[in-house]
Amino acid sequence: MNSERPACWVCGSPELDIIKKSDADGDLSSKNFAITNFDYGKTGELCRCRQCGFIQCTDLDKVVQFYEDLEDPEYENTRKERKIQEEKLVKVISRIKKSGSLLDIGAGSGIMIEAALEKGYDCTGIEPSKWLQRKAAGRNLPVVQGFFPHPEVIKSYDIITLVDVIEHVTKPADLLESVKEQLADNGIFVLVTPDVNSIAARLLGYKWWHYRFAHIGYFNKKTLQQILAKTGFSIIRCMRPSWYFSLKYLGVRFLSFLPKFMRLRLPDFLQKITVPVNLMDSWLVICEKKHPQ
Repeated sequence: MNSERPACWVCGSPELDIIKKSDADGDLSSKNFAITNFDYGKTGELCRCRQCGFIQCTDLDKVVQFYEDLEDPEYENTRKERKIQEEKLVKVISRIKKSGSLLDIGAGSGIMIEAALEKGYDCTGIEPSKWLQRKAAGRNLPVVQGFFPHPEVIKSYDIITLVDVIEHVTKPADLLESVKEQLADNGIFVLVTPDVNSIAARLLGYKWWHYRFAHIGYFNKKTLQQILAKTGFSIIRCMRPSWYFSLKYLGVRFLSFLPKFMRLRLPDFLQKITVPVNLMDSWLVICEKKHPQ
């Protein structure tokens, strides 16, 4: 726990207001940080910056071990659906960069790496979870275990991807600076993160599915533009990404909003039906380094 409230991670202002108390009622574990965890609405203490509006968690600053020890069998069980999602993202990337070297930060079990390799990219991934990295290695996918920046992945890359990662880190500007250092001068940087100003987020309030212990930084379009400009990036494309899930996966999560006695057991055949979902509550931005004036 951090006894001193830090400055805003986006604009540096010390003027932060507590907007939500922590839901932690005991020691947290790696289960609270699982990719498929759906204890929606449970977070650490959240503060909003008076200057830029960025929302950050102020009391969960020592979570490295949780990510290293993270195991998430349900994530692997949904690999087929997640692969479709990554293939769509690779297709978006290929419209700008048809080939080259690609680094995926927060690579999980290598699903993005697998999709990009199939399209001919020279790929490397880095992932903090030892369990997920072993899953990638079991598929002969080039994923290094550790945190970025990491000595085994120091080189220049034509493409760097940061998909649903920046909301997990306490020093997002430092992370982006490290990305810029390793991005080729004519390279592209692809970032995906939830949008705290989306209609879904505003309608659901703290029941929004992206409010969870693992998420400690909440961006909107304005704060995302601000931190990217601050760290030397120019946005060249901005869009709302789609996700792909089985009907059973979606159904279980929908039922979690209902009282326990109303949560029916869903039939297994729903697992075989995959559908696209775009709730317009995330941003996908493609950036390049700022060019000298």
